[in-house]
Amino acid sequence: MKKIYTLLPALIICSALVAQKHHGKHFTSTQKDKSAWTKSIQFSLFAGQAGGKNWASGSERFSVSANAFLNAYANRNRGRWYFNNSLIASYGEIYTDEYGTIKNDDKIDFFSSLGARVESVKHLGVGAAFNFRSQFSNGYDRDYLNQGLKRRTSGFFAPAYITLAPLGIQVAVKHFSIYATPLGFRGVFVSNAPYSYAFQGGAIPANLVNIKNLSPQETTVADMYGVDPSKTLRFEMGPYISASYNEEICKNVTLTGRLDLFSDVLHGKPANVDVFWTNTFSLKVNRWLNVMYGLDMAYDDNVRKFGYYKNSAGFQVKSVLGVGIGFQHGGHHGMHRDGMHKDEKHDGEKHNDEMHERRKNNNKSME
Repeated sequence: MKKIYTLLPALIICSALVAQKHHGKHFTSTQKDKSAWTKSIQFSLFAGQAGGKNWASGSERFSVSANAFLNAYANRNRGRWYFNNSLIASYGEIYTDEYGTIKNDDKIDFFSSLGARVESVKHLGVGAAFNFRSQFSNGYDRDYLNQGLKRRTSGFFAPAYITLAPLGIQVAVKHFSIYATPLGFRGVFVSNAPYSYAFQGGAIPANLVNIKNLSPQETTVADMYGVDPSKTLRFEMGPYISASYNEEICKNVTLTGRLDLFSDVLHGKPANVDVFWTNTFSLKVNRWLNVMYGLDMAYDDNVRKFGYYKNSAGFQVKSVLGVGIGFQHGGHHGMHRDGMHKDEKHDGEKHNDEMHERRKNNNKSME
């Protein structure tokens, strides 16, 4: 947990710098505002390779990886109201001589907010937020019981985090926004085979109960995430903060990320703040070729599947680097446009507005 407290001030400083850089950029609303959608979808395929055979100085392990990445958003404005939706999904596998094919990335992350802008206060909105986070396929412990055994430890909806904040405030500038509420509700689900024992009834064979494994009974998959397997759901309640940012930090290099903080006061441990922090660096080489580096970090005191005996919480880090082809439809490359910014429009929207004004002027002249 000390590592978390070290990282958070750094993010707060970075966020403040981004907000300061774009201070003065604000949203406005007039009677002429019309309902409009802004949409974009970005899909990329990446590949990587490392290792060698019979190399004198080492490098005896051969590996090849493939990753797919999807980033999409759809935002709508209608007068003072805004409706923002974003989806990040990624999946990747790596093949190695030692382990065969294993996952190196797996994520589903959907975030949505609905609210209204406060006209008298710049950058401010009031509304609700929703977040769903899970993964596509099963994950495994490949050194189960410290015996080199394989056991399923995760899967689709195992776990799944569903967060609902019915009322909160949202502050947004051009490339940075933060949503905060004193009362959020979160459900942690482990509904896909929540027991998932490797042995019949979870009873560990006597010959495997030793200094490497002290317990004769297996831990259920649900218990690994602090969920009662007979209920498959852990309900939590407390303050929730979600900060997102999207900035072209230098030419053709875009940083996109989101930090989620949740404190469960319902179970009497408000100091154990759950952290989920995702970052993506995108380098656009040309129209088709892209370089992507993803860095995700997380901490949840209820996730106890780390350490030598796989029964303690831990600071989680995952990174993926790839070079590949990308496809972009709509919007701008790497940019998540916040629907609260009514004064910002796509080039196509500006062109349509100009054509509309020209038609109005022509009609007046004809009259």
